[in-house]
Amino acid sequence: MNNTWRVMTTKSDAEPWWFFEGWKKDIVQEWTFNNRDEAIGRFLEEMRRLSKSYRKSKSKRLHSIAFWNPGEEFFCEACDDDLQVYYGLIIFENDRPMEIKDESVINEITDRIQQ
Repeated sequence: MNNTWRVMTTKSDAEPWWFFEGWKKDIVQEWTFNNRDEAIGRFLEEMRRLSKSYRKSKSKRLHSIAFWNPGEEFFCEACDDDLQVYYGLIIFENDRPMEIKDESVINEITDRIQQ
């Protein structure tokens, strides 16, 4: 079996690691790779780009990162409340969140992201 990797960005009222029903509709951009290093390179490039635009960030098991600016909200009619807008970054390996084990990648993520 050939491995495939996907890197995607999302925009939602939920952090990207929740994968609530219908989460795929929140995908803004997606890249598919047959090479692990290329996928990780894109993931790190997007992480750097997003971290320059958004003041806050948080990671979940390193494969999913949420970025946001406090106060960037939208009104949810169904819940009658203002909800935070999150910009997500996710990396998948074979349709599952990728387990990141490379120490240099882990260090770059943890150095840039507020855990």
